[in-house]
Amino acid sequence: MTFDEHEYRRLLCSMSLGYTAYHVWATQARRERRYNIARLLEASSSVKSVRAERAFRALGEVGKTGANIERALAGLEPETVATGPVTGTSALSRELMSRAARALAENRDLVAEELGDLYVCSTCGELMEGAPAVCATCGTVREGFLAFRAAESMGILGPNTLMRRLEQAPQTLHALVADLDDDLLVRRVGSSVSLKELVGHLTDMDVVFRERAWLILETDNPRLPSAHPPVLEKAAVYLDYPTADLLDSFQTSRQQTLGLLRGLTAAAWHRTGHHITFGTIPLTHQGNWVVEHERSHLIEMAQIRHDLLQAQTDQRPLLLNNNLVPELLEGE
Repeated sequence: MTFDEHEYRRLLCSMSLGYTAYHVWATQARRERRYNIARLLEASSSVKSVRAERAFRALGEVGKTGANIERALAGLEPETVATGPVTGTSALSRELMSRAARALAENRDLVAEELGDLYVCSTCGELMEGAPAVCATCGTVREGFLAFRAAESMGILGPNTLMRRLEQAPQTLHALVADLDDDLLVRRVGSSVSLKELVGHLTDMDVVFRERAWLILETDNPRLPSAHPPVLEKAAVYLDYPTADLLDSFQTSRQQTLGLLRGLTAAAWHRTGHHITFGTIPLTHQGNWVVEHERSHLIEMAQIRHDLLQAQTDQRPLLLNNNLVPELLEGE
């Protein structure tokens, strides 16, 4: 093995491990509602992914698709070598991680003033805070950067898709609780929550989203309320509510939300508000937040419904997985 081949194999192994580490850590940060720290970790994961790909190509491991399929069927088994450290390997990376450590020591996420928009050069994997005209390392122009911007941290769905998802939710929610008696709807297992609590929680979150949307649409760059929206733990009050009333409340709230948003121009969707954690964000940011939050809980509800009915059929003890959904975006 030549020196260059040995180094490329070391890089391939190191960068692949680094990608996995940062990716999993980013997922965990989102679970803990540390969305800016998650964005930092996602950008760091992208750095490793770009550099692993460069090393893989330099080793001659990529050919025409037909040959790649043959190699895949044969079972690719690259030689591995000692890697050395796989994370925190640049001065900027260590500086950004240090900022995150200081924030976490204060039991909070990074705020807008502490973490700018992040970019990764898609050619060489250089990490940048703020976007220069070209990559200082390889000269790739700004248009070739991978972006990890605060304004897109909750997703990049556009207005049409957001409206379609918002419109579909009431029907999906109704289907998930249909044909279940009240005993099943209020049942909790372990630290899980009940279906009835989740219905009430989704209504709470829709109200928060609508209030913020109204502020953004009616005021120039308003400061959005900094208080957390109603958290899931507060939804226990809904256990005593009739299920039909909870469904009607969600339907009514969602119709009001859709009435506010329906017919908005692209310019209106890009009106902004100021959020203490994310900085200046467009209405689409909050739309992505509520849609992704809702999607995660609907998946969770589908799993709970399945397990409840299965346990009832099998007459066996019910043990729910407390991590049914990997990313519950409760938001800020």
